[in-house]
Amino acid sequence: MMAVKYQDVFSGFFLLIVSVTMFLATFSFEALTESQVGPDFMPKIIASMMMILSIIIIVNGLKRAKIEKESTGAYQTDEEEGKKSASQDEKKNLLPVMITLGLMIGYFVLIPILGFLIMTALYLFLQMLLLSHKSNRKIWLFAILSIATSTLIYYVFRSVFYVMLPTGIIG
Repeated sequence: MMAVKYQDVFSGFFLLIVSVTMFLATFSFEALTESQVGPDFMPKIIASMMMILSIIIIVNGLKRAKIEKESTGAYQTDEEEGKKSASQDEKKNLLPVMITLGLMIGYFVLIPILGFLIMTALYLFLQMLLLSHKSNRKIWLFAILSIATSTLIYYVFRSVFYVMLPTGIIG
């Protein structure tokens, strides 16, 4: 039950770590043109906003946990059956989160090797499969959307923003 009470705090810390990592990664971006606004501008803005929102999530989560602790007091009477179903629900809800975390780690590890286009399309496809309900899975639609989205993003960053994205094996 304690993990459920602090789930916003855990989520906030995770997002804070991701946003700080993202912010630090922007310092390695190469500028292809001489401009006051480089390729790191928007990612730094987004990472900074993520940091601020993460801190807000952490603070609100701590406040909510404190209020729940005060409202339950010393007389907690959870029955064994209620605890069992709650722990099963926690495991059920935690599995997609852990798979998503694994997909994100795999994405960041493999993007220099396989490249932006391949890894982004693969990541989006797998994430759509994971998050969709079994009755709504349309594999062909997910594949088309993943390929089209990653291609569009790649084109915009290369041709409009002049930001070099990892090409990987397609070089």
